[in-house]
Amino acid sequence: MANTPVSARLFAVRIQYFSAGECYATETIDVEVPDGADVSAVVHAAAQASTYHDVRIPELSFTVEYIAPDPDDPDPAPRAGRLKPVCAHCGSDSIVRDAAVRWEIESQQWEVTSIFDCTTCDLCGAESDDLATWVPAEQVTPPEQFEIDLAAKLDTPELRSDGTFQQFCFGLFLTHSVEDAAVAWLSSDHSAPR
Repeated sequence: MANTPVSARLFAVRIQYFSAGECYATETIDVEVPDGADVSAVVHAAAQASTYHDVRIPELSFTVEYIAPDPDDPDPAPRAGRLKPVCAHCGSDSIVRDAAVRWEIESQQWEVTSIFDCTTCDLCGAESDDLATWVPAEQVTPPEQFEIDLAAKLDTPELRSDGTFQQFCFGLFLTHSVEDAAVAWLSSDHSAPR
């Protein structure tokens, strides 16, 4: 029987190793993750397989940072894993960057000419040049998990595709528990049958 080739994605990650809270080593590695595998689990296993990860080191810990592909790279790796930026404060992927556009006479359209470093989170309002943390695109963000948990609490999973429900969750994620949000949803006009 022939083996079916397994497709995989490549993630570039920077790992920092700590002993009692002090960084003693940093390495950047490429981790190949088979499609369907848990990206975080595979990356953490690769970090633990490193020579820097020695269980004899007191209070051993490590952090993992996914490195976004360079947009100026003319030929990004075709198997590169998809990433998304999330807010370092609240975990939302609703973040934006400012840019400058100029009218191009030849093409008769607006074209982006500069992208600025400052990033802003639409959910919590945080703003800085290093706000974005890069995670695998499939990773569920805290606001998405809130939406999932609230729909489950209401025993109505199909609510997740409802735009009104999504906006409701977006508005309450930072201020309400799932239980309080469920009470608010049930007492709102939105919960009435349509």
